[in-house]
Order: sequence, then structure tokens, then C-alpha cells
Amino acid sequence: MLRLLRQKNHLAQKELGMAVGFPDSYADVRITQYESEIRTPKEDFMKLFASTLGVPIEFFTVPVLSEPREYEAAEY
Repeated sequence: MLRLLRQKNHLAQKELGMAVGFPDSYADVRITQYESEIRTPKEDFMKLFASTLGVPIEFFTVPVLSEPREYEAAEY
């Protein structure tokens, strides 16, 4: 989701990383780690990502359902 939103906003990984406060020396590496799910952003970074990318925080906190069994479990 982060990659899609970053690309939609025409930002390079380094640009997004620096926009949320990472030093330029490793800003792109951190965004790569979040996009590939090697790291999971803490809530404060999720808020910064949401604010920077112009979306509600729920984009990062509400699970995306894709399988029919996931919908059944969510309804339960």
C-alpha cells in the first residue's frame, strides 16, 4: 500500500523518507524496508505517512480483505 500511495504522489523513496524525517543518508533504505514489509512502521510513522501522502491513517491500520474466507471472518 505504501508503495502505491508513494508512486501516486510522484515521490521517490528518498523523498518520502526525508519528508517523514529520516536523514537523507538512509531515507530510501527505510522506505524500501517498509514497502517490502521487512519493517513495520510504528504508529507515529504511520501518522506521518498518512499526513504526507494525504490519506487517512486507516489506510495503514485497517486490514485489506481479499479472500472470501477473510470476509466471512470479518463478518463474524
